Amino acid sequence: MALNIVHRGRVALATAGNPLRHVFRAERVARHAPELAGVGPRPIRSAAVIGGGTMGTGIAAALCNAGLPLVIVERDEAAMEGALARLRAIFDGAVKRRRISAGLAAERLARVTGATDYAVLAEADLIIEAVFEDLDVKRDVFRNVGAACRHDAVLATNTSYLDPERIADGIASPERFLGLHFFSPAQVMKLLEIVPTGATAPEALATGFALARMLNKIPVRAGISDGFIGNRILKVMRSQAERLLVTGATPSAVDAAMRAFGLPMGPFEAQDLGGLDIAAFQRRAARARGLPVFAPVADRLCAIARFGQKSGGGWYDYVPGHRTPLPSEAVARLIEEEAQGWPRLDWDEASIIDCILWPMVNEAARIVEDGTALRPSDIDLVEIHGYGFPRWRGGLMHHAQSQGLDRIVAALGAFAEKGLADPPSTLLVRAAAQGRFSEALR
Repeated sequence: MALNIVHRGRVALATAGNPLRHVFRAERVARHAPELAGVGPRPIRSAAVIGGGTMGTGIAAALCNAGLPLVIVERDEAAMEGALARLRAIFDGAVKRRRISAGLAAERLARVTGATDYAVLAEADLIIEAVFEDLDVKRDVFRNVGAACRHDAVLATNTSYLDPERIADGIASPERFLGLHFFSPAQVMKLLEIVPTGATAPEALATGFALARMLNKIPVRAGISDGFIGNRILKVMRSQAERLLVTGATPSAVDAAMRAFGLPMGPFEAQDLGGLDIAAFQRRAARARGLPVFAPVADRLCAIARFGQKSGGGWYDYVPGHRTPLPSEAVARLIEEEAQGWPRLDWDEASIIDCILWPMVNEAARIVEDGTALRPSDIDLVEIHGYGFPRWRGGLMHHAQSQGLDRIVAALGAFAEKGLADPPSTLLVRAAAQGRFSEALR
């Protein structure tokens, strides 16, 4: 069945235009925000990263690879030494894998200094905050940064979900502030969501795009909403995966179907690798903001400290010292309990893929409709470069269009009747009637 799905997809894509050519064009278009014609960036000759955790050191490594002198600021000496050790480990790993020479690694690390005093920020051109995903903590960081840095330094927050407008509230010279959402590991992942606030000056926004070019990343301009572009769609993917579980599918069947479609990992394998506790923190924050969240089984797994590979079990069980996911009887029991009241359905590979992908397309259409994304092709880039969507399919929106938007609207309607998805969005319905997203957006 998987071969048939792939075959149908490739035939449909051929009729819709070359998907790889589409991605190439989308990457070229995304590098230039339409409102920045004739606007030059501020110079970036040195940079600083506030926070030396996993994300902060990944961002620091990316900046080092671009040849920038860099300072990492941490709260105390122990944290600072830990950050520098993590950064060294990144470059040691690159040397071990023969991606760079030991001499080049040493040269890049020599440009890095660690500090615990914000006074070292006085000469930095670009300062990126990468601390814990907590609004008050981030605000406190920028109060200290604002008191120490130059008035023309560009300030950026690396946040996955928080509103950059609220982070910047009260900051001096808010026109120099913007969001730069890196994807983990930041020194590897190509995507950079660039998120201006209402006060962000064109020069600061242009600096974000210039930084993406320096770091050899694909920039996508994103508006402010919960999760911006990528994580809004990811939330839908995870919710749909759980809806499949409570209506009769298994984690291994869902993961196998999505791998057959072309993703490098299924949604449950990916959660176990990244850690269920991270998503649980984001869900708690979303609920505190009054947003609906569907994760009944994931919440129960976290309640019993099944956080994934790092705890020896998450959606799957793991043998100590091995990363091979094994079906879990404990998880099967939790799913059975949460499935009470849900219809029992027969899921094959094709229907699993549809139940996950088409609600993702529906949310992506809303993201374009509300202006969080400038164009459908930006959605494609986010999914390819941030989440491993198969490039040869052209991205989420290109693939959807190749499969027939009217078919997707009909499928969403059927899923919605069973309580398995939201009804099709206004833009998606309009695009289905006209055959293409571009026509619906005129």
